[in-house]
Amino acid sequence: MPAPEEIALEALRDSPAWFPLEAATGGNVRLVALDEAAYRAASFLDQRLLQHAHARTTIAGAWLETAAAGLAPCARYLFHTGHVGSTLLSRLIGAHAGFFSLREPALLRVLAEAPQAAALSLPVTLALLGRRWRAGQHAVVKATSFVSEIADPILAASPEPAAIFVFAAAPAYVRGILAGPNSRTETRTLAPPRLQRLVRRLGGSSWRSDPRSEGEQVAMSWLCEMLTLQQTAQRHPGRVLWVDFDAFLQAPVAGLAAIFRALGARPAPRELEQLVSGPIMRQYSKAPEHAYDAALRREVLESADREHGAEIRRGLHWLEGVASAHAAVRALFESLQRP
Repeated sequence: MPAPEEIALEALRDSPAWFPLEAATGGNVRLVALDEAAYRAASFLDQRLLQHAHARTTIAGAWLETAAAGLAPCARYLFHTGHVGSTLLSRLIGAHAGFFSLREPALLRVLAEAPQAAALSLPVTLALLGRRWRAGQHAVVKATSFVSEIADPILAASPEPAAIFVFAAAPAYVRGILAGPNSRTETRTLAPPRLQRLVRRLGGSSWRSDPRSEGEQVAMSWLCEMLTLQQTAQRHPGRVLWVDFDAFLQAPVAGLAAIFRALGARPAPRELEQLVSGPIMRQYSKAPEHAYDAALRREVLESADREHGAEIRRGLHWLEGVASAHAAVRALFESLQRP
């Protein structure tokens, strides 16, 4: 492992080979050495990287700030509501030679949850995340779902941002979360901060609708993230492409073509066909060793109907009640009904 002083400024500035992972003691930042294959393999650029044999070191945050000076911030992003196929889309995007996909950087999570504990400022972080392997390539960052809370300043950091907002309709989202034990556990963990965020975005003082059942809690999580994305999109008109994941699965070639256009590329139809007929579309994207495809997703959603029908109905009824009380929620539903 190289000593920090052996990492030249140019190596930090001109390549993503040293990935800034997290804060270390004394104003330092922990770096992990990743090659292109390691980035492709990683579903999460977070502390799970430390389970592997990647070289690592720590370096002064000030040295990284110097390296980031003059770098353009990353301008292409994928935001999402969670558990809606965003990792699959990130992998498809990264399979194009013109793009370099980064998935769920830990630094952005900290900036969203506890900015006072962040290792680096948002401008420095975005500059470092925008590095690429070669000229003509563009970094595309897939953020963690709750990082959407700071999607507005992230997009505002670039003069010409491009963002893909991935979602599922409320019934599909609630069914999908309730179908999986891991997604249910994660939703319970994230529910308190999501409720706080939602109440804040809806004006706080008029809130009277705390979710009580699990289905209501899942529906609240959907509403929090969707309202966050919608309000961000309104502040960046023309810069956001909304992608309904289930609609994408029905017409993946057309959907992928639209995604690439939004990011500034126009692959040939043959390349698009090869991507959607290749192995990426037949793997569970967070764990590619497991099979997963559109047919299996349908089976999962149908199993949720059988096993959790009552909670699904409670969640959707809760959403109807919140919409009746809040114009912003009604506007969200109206926007989803427009073609």
